[in-house]
Amino acid sequence: MNLFINYDVNAEPTVQGKPTNISLGLSVNYIDIDELNGKITLHCWLSVRWMDDERSWNIQQYDNITKLHIPDHKVWKPQITLFNAAADEVNYLVSTQVILSNDGSFLWVPPAVYTAYCNLNMVNWPYDEQTCKLKIGTWSLSHLQAAYNAHNKKALDYEELVQSTEWEIVSGWTQFVHQDYYSYVEFIFTAQRRSSMYTAVIYTPASCIVLLALATFWLPPQMGEKIMLNGILILLIAGFLMYFAQLLPVLAGNTPLVVVFYSASLLLLSISTVIEVVVLYLATAQHKRRVPDLVKRLLHGKLGTCLLLSQFINVAELPASQQGNGVAKELDEHLYDNADDLMTSPLDINPSETPSARALQFDWVLLATAVDRLCFIGFSLVYIVLAIVYAI
Repeated sequence: MNLFINYDVNAEPTVQGKPTNISLGLSVNYIDIDELNGKITLHCWLSVRWMDDERSWNIQQYDNITKLHIPDHKVWKPQITLFNAAADEVNYLVSTQVILSNDGSFLWVPPAVYTAYCNLNMVNWPYDEQTCKLKIGTWSLSHLQAAYNAHNKKALDYEELVQSTEWEIVSGWTQFVHQDYYSYVEFIFTAQRRSSMYTAVIYTPASCIVLLALATFWLPPQMGEKIMLNGILILLIAGFLMYFAQLLPVLAGNTPLVVVFYSASLLLLSISTVIEVVVLYLATAQHKRRVPDLVKRLLHGKLGTCLLLSQFINVAELPASQQGNGVAKELDEHLYDNADDLMTSPLDINPSETPSARALQFDWVLLATAVDRLCFIGFSLVYIVLAIVYAI
């Protein structure tokens, strides 16, 4: 054959006197996203096609030879560049042979590893979808197009994608961008995180923390262990926030909702701890003043019934014949551990006048319990709203 007599590897091929069109295609083999640095890495095959009228032949004159394999350094090739390549990253094309067909078409399919910047949106992490772009083109040629029809393949193909441990491509498309001095093809695709593991690592602990935080409001108001339980939960949430800080990038405008949920839970638990300190004081301090009459009427009225306070029994107001039984004695020890024990007989009580120490203490314990129950309702509503807003 005389195909390459007087052939110049630096001269751009022509088709009917015009510069040849360059067709680009991309077949993705593997994908990985570095969230901390905002980069995406693809292992792929770059498909480059162009025509040269002067490199065609009649197969009948050459023993029906339809294709030639030529070393890539012996033919002209477009200088393909990744325009949005990440700094300090090696982006390269492996040297492979070029296939020349009898109709004058060239096909060059080099393996490539591309690392590009990607604008990540981490709001819905770990159930997020990231849309990234690869801007592939050449600085010197403007006749580009995203089309690769050999073997009925698309310009952006990911059907043979090796399944990543965390990411999968759910959609992809291409578009041509023409600038004044250069042109390129954008290969755009959407990758979805495979996040089944995060359900066990993040969301199950979050549910347990919420349940334990609400359970503290149902413990007896005299128990100082309620504050200790809240302290343990605060340490757990602080540990999760430190884990998120190591795992996720610091983003200006799209903080992950799960991080906001844990931060809000930390604030709620801090408020809950302050409330439990007040409840513990109301239930254990030796009060000298009576509970205001309005509050007392509410506690013994419909509000007390709604808060399930009617189950509490004031042992001091029971008849003398019932104060020695087991149930009354147990309630007596449970509610009045810090009450004034100077009274010699419950029969000396006159509720209509000055209340006894036990009756006085009972009202304060009842008030502390009511505060706990009201906070349980309020915090439950807040957690439900947080779960809905942040989709936990």
